[in-house]
Amino acid sequence: MKRVAYIVSLILFLGLSGCEGWLDVNQNPNNPASVEYQMVLPSGITSVMYVMGGRYQVLGALWSQHWTQSLGASQYTGIDSYDINSSSFDNQFGELYAGALKAFEYVRTESARENEWNYYLIATVMQAYTFQVLADLYDEIPFSEALAGEDGSMAPHYEKGQDIYDSLIMRIDKALDKDLDADELENPGSVDVLFDGDMDRWIEFANTLKLKIYLRQTEVRPEVARQGIEALYAEDAEFLSVDAKFEHFQNQSGQRNPLYETEINAFGNNPNLILSRTLHSYLEDNGDYYRLDYMFYTPQSGGGHKSLVQGNYNDPEEPTGTNSSGYSKPIVLPAAPVYLLSYTEACFLQAEAITRYHVADYADAKEKYDDGLREAYLRVLSIASGLSTDNKTDLIDGFINNEYRFPTDGSPVEEFIKSIITQKWVSLAGIQSLETFFEHNRTHYPASSEVLPDNENYEPGEFTISVNNVTSGRYPKRLLFPESEISTNPNTPVVKSVWETIWWDIKSDTK
Repeated sequence: MKRVAYIVSLILFLGLSGCEGWLDVNQNPNNPASVEYQMVLPSGITSVMYVMGGRYQVLGALWSQHWTQSLGASQYTGIDSYDINSSSFDNQFGELYAGALKAFEYVRTESARENEWNYYLIATVMQAYTFQVLADLYDEIPFSEALAGEDGSMAPHYEKGQDIYDSLIMRIDKALDKDLDADELENPGSVDVLFDGDMDRWIEFANTLKLKIYLRQTEVRPEVARQGIEALYAEDAEFLSVDAKFEHFQNQSGQRNPLYETEINAFGNNPNLILSRTLHSYLEDNGDYYRLDYMFYTPQSGGGHKSLVQGNYNDPEEPTGTNSSGYSKPIVLPAAPVYLLSYTEACFLQAEAITRYHVADYADAKEKYDDGLREAYLRVLSIASGLSTDNKTDLIDGFINNEYRFPTDGSPVEEFIKSIITQKWVSLAGIQSLETFFEHNRTHYPASSEVLPDNENYEPGEFTISVNNVTSGRYPKRLLFPESEISTNPNTPVVKSVWETIWWDIKSDTK
């Protein structure tokens, strides 16, 4: 129950102690009558933040080859070698269903009874966001029956990701169609721990989430993607203009960033995570040393950044028992925000939509690409106290106009997609790594290499199969159905292997 204690501590710190009773994942989901739905909302958002900013961030960073398991330790060897089982992420599955999704459903139901459509919209968007993450990890999940039943006695059926996607769009549209401008609506204010009651931002979040859902289907259902995106632009939909992030952290026990609290502080600020050679090679090849320097600590031994080939945590060239002190480690600060959907991601989503479907001019696609890249740099360089504003501007403009220049008008569409997804992969490293894992599986960018980075034919930034993989050279594609479901729910599908693809992952590798 450590995760519950952490969320309780953070909620109490926020001054929302009315949520405490709703944070017990063993509580009867049909008996919340004594709790005001307004006080339940932040517990749900905090639950999602805890999972996305904690264990799922580690999973994404290892499987997106931003980080790798360090030498001299074994904490993440299972993930890094793709040797996971049905218990590996059982707690996270349970937290999202019994914590976040249950909370959002209660808010949706109770707020609808009172026609409080602001709360209804927020809960619907957050629930849709959470369901999409789970569907993208497991392919099939409990959905329409998932939040019914008493004391977990009901065995919900699993539904296919494609059907869930269609339902999520309908749910979001239903929430957006409510009378959100009614004068008598209650503004959530500080109860809204993401946007402080700014409902325009929630409408943008809803539209951006719809855009993401459509783009995830570009390969498997191209017409569904096209029609959905064209409709968004025909309606002049507004997309996120700020980060959807949780930033209520302090450097106090139980109030820190969840990744820092559980993976950094717990190991004496010496995490068993180091820079992957895949990301390192790309940044170094492009002379992008500033992002290296402000995303990773330089080893105290000097000599610049040092990384490890993905999954090579038993490197025979290193002396037996060598620890990771000579390698670059990710910078994770105790008060760092948790990003659910960043402005950077929103910009790259729009750049791709415009490029694929010509819903705006080339100049608009380039502007969104440049803005996404610029915002990513500004976030990383925010801790660069030695750089003036002018220095930062010149540095960023240099990369935008040279190394990472957007393809010229008229270039093949695939060239645009490669540039957009590659920059998304770099720009979301360390904050939304799980999203880059999904995008790599959808687009297969960066491409996969047939050789390791020490081979002269290796192209910097290409993915390499984990040296210690247990999948016969196959990349991971999914999580396995949780043990808690297998042991209690007879409707749980037959467990599939970690390398079996999700429904939208049908594209062949592209160089």
